[in-house]
Amino acid sequence: MTSAFGTIKYVIYILPAFLLLLVYYNPVNLTAYHGVLPFGVSGVFAAMPYAMFAFGGARVIPDLAEEVKNKVYLIYALIITVVTEGVIYLFFNFAFLTNLDWSKIGVATGNWSGLSRVQGNPFIDLASDHDAQIALILLLIGGIIGPFLTGYVYMGTGARVLFASARSGFVGNKMLELHEKYAIPYWALIVFAVVGSVIAFLFAPVPSIYGLISDATVAGYIGFATNPVALMVLRKQGATNYKVTAGSIIAPIAFIASGLIVFWSGWPAVPYSVVILAAVSGVLGVIGKVKEGFAESFLVYGIYSLPYIHDVYRIGRSVELDNL
Repeated sequence: MTSAFGTIKYVIYILPAFLLLLVYYNPVNLTAYHGVLPFGVSGVFAAMPYAMFAFGGARVIPDLAEEVKNKVYLIYALIITVVTEGVIYLFFNFAFLTNLDWSKIGVATGNWSGLSRVQGNPFIDLASDHDAQIALILLLIGGIIGPFLTGYVYMGTGARVLFASARSGFVGNKMLELHEKYAIPYWALIVFAVVGSVIAFLFAPVPSIYGLISDATVAGYIGFATNPVALMVLRKQGATNYKVTAGSIIAPIAFIASGLIVFWSGWPAVPYSVVILAAVSGVLGVIGKVKEGFAESFLVYGIYSLPYIHDVYRIGRSVELDNL
């Protein structure tokens, strides 16, 4: 079922982009107005949180890892997903740039920063401007089905994360209860649905959702930085028989990459995320009655996160002074 839904989503998302290229094609934007890097390399780093959020869908694969019999499939699934997503995103960028008619979208020619004022799905605007009716219909259908399918997948994986958290003692045992017929953690599913709905209701209006995306991405990668550390510790403790190939090389690279993504996210996303993540970790630690390594974890977390806050604040402050 999930594979079928995913295929439908791919078709609905990709087909309109092809149709737009048939209706209107102008490659000038690829080279004019400073080309594909109008803000230079710094613009790439500034967009990093949103880029990583886009690729964040790959995390549902390890969330379902316990249900996979052959763990090697997880590696293949992650590689295929990331590569496929990368190709699709590059195609979307190409389709957008070559379909962009500045006069019709209401932005001065070459004013890339002005595109930030275009709210909603930019492909819907392009389809409307070029009178591409079939593409517009598919995009409107995708605008409804796409979020539904995303929610469908995350409902399943989120419930399993709560189930695992309950098994580790971080949330109530109610999350461990399985449905007699479908064998799913139904209380975890209900809680995840309710909390997710509240968050979506509070932050869904544009542009506040963009701030949530940035903060959530930063918080996620601060947390992801612990994964390569845990990998090496568990390997030394002999806690698992399965070993990731070249794990001793991949782990430090992953740790550094996580740190850089956090750093590139800038001010004020970093301090907000650090505070939120520390508060949530503290609450879960108290609920789970964690004693062993609790103080050491907070100490290491503080040592790890404070330099990011200091450097990001210093850079952000200098940018504000330059703009005065």
